[in-house]
Amino acid sequence: MLVDKAPNQLKLPFALWTRDAVRLAIKKKSGIELPLRTITDYLKRWGFTPQKPAKRVYEQAPKKLKQWLEKGYPEIASRAKKEKAEIHWGDETGVNNEAYNARGFAPKGQTPIVCSSMRQEAASI
Repeated sequence: MLVDKAPNQLKLPFALWTRDAVRLAIKKKSGIELPLRTITDYLKRWGFTPQKPAKRVYEQAPKKLKQWLEKGYPEIASRAKKEKAEIHWGDETGVNNEAYNARGFAPKGQTPIVCSSMRQEAASI
């Protein structure tokens, strides 16, 4: 359940698998309420580590991005080189003045992903 689903897919009010999210999921599924320390021990035993999530937007189009990186970007890079210009990059989620410093648990080596809407990101700018 923790590997295949995000908490919000299970109708839990969390974006990432935090200790509280795992605790609530266990309570909903089995009716057992466990202390946070026990949840921490279980997560560690299962190979989960706290990690900073990667951000992705729902509207991301991987095919279009690949096409742009192969055709569109080389043209821009070539022009920038001719004009001795610098190219500055922003991430795919846009610029946001609200920090999202939360960490979520995921299997070691598998970065958790927080999805958001580009419209939501643009509204917060």
